Amino acid sequence: MFAVISVFAPVGLVVTRMTGNSLHAEFDDALMIHAQALAAQIDQYGGRLTSEIDPKSIEANEAFEIWGNGVVLARSGSLGQRDLVAAKTNHEMSSITLGTEPARQITLRTTARVEDAHEEGSAGPDANPSGAPITVVFARTTTAVDATSTKIARVMIGVGLAGCVVCLVLLLLVVHVGLRPNRDLASTIAGIREADLSARVAKATTATELAPIAERLDEMLGRLAAAFTRERELTAEVAHELRTPLAGLRATIELALDRERPAERYRAALEQSLSITHQTSRVVESLLSLARLDAGQASLDATPIDVDQLVRDAVATIHSRAVERGIQIVTELDAVTLTTDHDKLRIVVTNLLDNAVTYAGAGGELRITLIGGVLRVMNTGCTLTPEQAAHVFDRFWRRDTSRDQAAGHVGIGLALCKKLVELLDGKIDVTVRDGRFTATVMLP
Repeated sequence: MFAVISVFAPVGLVVTRMTGNSLHAEFDDALMIHAQALAAQIDQYGGRLTSEIDPKSIEANEAFEIWGNGVVLARSGSLGQRDLVAAKTNHEMSSITLGTEPARQITLRTTARVEDAHEEGSAGPDANPSGAPITVVFARTTTAVDATSTKIARVMIGVGLAGCVVCLVLLLLVVHVGLRPNRDLASTIAGIREADLSARVAKATTATELAPIAERLDEMLGRLAAAFTRERELTAEVAHELRTPLAGLRATIELALDRERPAERYRAALEQSLSITHQTSRVVESLLSLARLDAGQASLDATPIDVDQLVRDAVATIHSRAVERGIQIVTELDAVTLTTDHDKLRIVVTNLLDNAVTYAGAGGELRITLIGGVLRVMNTGCTLTPEQAAHVFDRFWRRDTSRDQAAGHVGIGLALCKKLVELLDGKIDVTVRDGRFTATVMLP
């Protein structure tokens, strides 16, 4: 609205001023024409000046006075005892007051019209053929032109105000119509609830300028829906996985307390309970680690480490389990030193080896190679298809037929490995070929 007024106001002022100036210029031109007409009615016969002006030709709002040869030749009766004051400059316009009204006057200095003296028979040898100088002062009130100027100014103000009102109405209408897509989009967004994030907002607007925003919102809704789905699945999986060890722990304790038993049986029950407790603690620690990684709270403590020695230490932790299952461990480790986080890389390597020895077939092979910054852990006896292997990094994913064979595993080890490797600016991938499951870690 202020922009409209800032445009209309200067334009209105300029037009009003130009119109007023034009009216006053025409008024001054009319004064000049009347003054010249009065001068033309002053005749000279020899050395005598006479006036042929008809007093009835002078309007009530006009006045004049004419001088020649030092005397007043003619004047308006409306002047009374008052005289008009001639300006010093010829054709000069000036503002005066006629009676009580504002007026404009012009001073015209010219010569009288000379009549042919020979035709009249009155001219002598000293006749002045060029005419005697005369001064004509003609005045007219500006009431009419001032009223016209005022009327035009009022009309311009009225037109300007009407234009501002019309522009304001049109502006409000345009804004209302233009913001309709925004209101539709806002209404669609307001109708989305956390219980159902399947709605999309791109279809709710046809405005081209809002399309990128709607698309980004749909992408965000998709991410939110996936996050909410993962949260629900996580809650269900955690409840399921913790229920099993807690149920086992409860059954073991209840069985031990059911009746008096030898000390050896109590000791066995306590050892079994401790094993279940360790298993549950590993699940909780892994979940906490994943939660910190998801929240971006994990930090790196990079130091130069011997990766080959770290792998050897991890192999030592699974050696006894491999021997029990008749699994042959084959290593091919180059001397590799990298600047990385020792603890996080240790967790990755330990989880990969633990996963491999758990899912390897009895009497099979576990091959570990480290060449440059690439670590590969391969185990035989894999029954996963390539399609199923694509899900091994999903949290709590395990093929149902593998649950009994993988006691103690809840399906978050590889998910944790992926998060940690990405934090280390590395890459991890798995492949399945000819019953061999291979996990490849590429470190920077």
